[in-house]
Amino acid sequence: MKKGLIAVVLVLSVFLLVGCGEKEEKLYLLNWGEYMDQDLVIAFEEEYGVDVIYTEVGSNEEMEVLIKAGTTAYDIAFPSDYMVDKLASQGLLNEIDYDRLTALDDVAIMDEVLNLYADKDYAPYLVPYFWGTIGIMYNLETVDEADLTGWEVLFEQTDTYRVGMYDSARDAVASALFYLGYDVNSNVTSELDEAADALSNADFTMFGEDNLKTQVIQGNLDMALVYSGDYFDELYAAEEDEREANFGYFVPETTNVWVDTFVIPTTSNQTDLAYDFINFMLDEDNATQNADWVGYAPVIEEVYAMLTSDEYGYDYDNYNPYPEGASREMYEFVSDDRYARLNDILNNAKAN
Repeated sequence: MKKGLIAVVLVLSVFLLVGCGEKEEKLYLLNWGEYMDQDLVIAFEEEYGVDVIYTEVGSNEEMEVLIKAGTTAYDIAFPSDYMVDKLASQGLLNEIDYDRLTALDDVAIMDEVLNLYADKDYAPYLVPYFWGTIGIMYNLETVDEADLTGWEVLFEQTDTYRVGMYDSARDAVASALFYLGYDVNSNVTSELDEAADALSNADFTMFGEDNLKTQVIQGNLDMALVYSGDYFDELYAAEEDEREANFGYFVPETTNVWVDTFVIPTTSNQTDLAYDFINFMLDEDNATQNADWVGYAPVIEEVYAMLTSDEYGYDYDNYNPYPEGASREMYEFVSDDRYARLNDILNNAKAN
């Protein structure tokens, strides 16, 4: 969030969870924490006379469990690309009827985003929401930027720098595969073995998640694998506090590009309202307000142009997840067996 105040967010979140009085219709949303301007949710409630029941999760896997359980009839969820792949393969998502997305008559999803899905079987099940990268957040005071040439700095310089590795099997193994020059979705046993060795042999200072960015800022780590959103969250906080940022974000030439999405699970009992909500959030004014609140790169051409204009000033380095000349790879689900293998690799690396 670039301009939202935390106190206001907390008040609005409580207000949202309690509800604005009982209404006959309810729309159930399953989203990440602090990933939507709650003022817009309240505005939708008032315009459509509906209660939005907003549930937050901390991972794609948690989202999957809740949708599969069927205990709550979720109408909209916001999984990342590879989880859309898995959910669609399990028959848990409705195909999107793009004729009902009337907001797209006035705005356009960026070609760079659409091209990522051009050959994906699960493309009919999603509407893009936000996108970004994984990269290396580093302390400007302790890291020689000349060393930031690629993924090798995470694996070959742990005797020079205190390095934090993201405690996520998919992301940790991805960084090792990138370092070795392999496809991020490789399921070749020998290549995964090499990735396992690279992670086990690197002397990481710590494994962590959201706390990694704080450790870099505080000087307890020199660098760490993070999501672009982690970096921008801290950059915006520094701007709001009017303090100089002592950290940067390096994106190797080849990295993962992630896209979070709107999907409509088969559990939905309010499909018409689900389309109303997606159209409401795709509206140019609403999408601009939401992107300004969230702070991540928007997928709508008109919104990206607005936010990177002088009026909003989001023309930061690495704000564009897919600059010209870069190489980007998306995670794919592949199989449950591969996911189990990734977890084994990470657990062995942590044990070592």
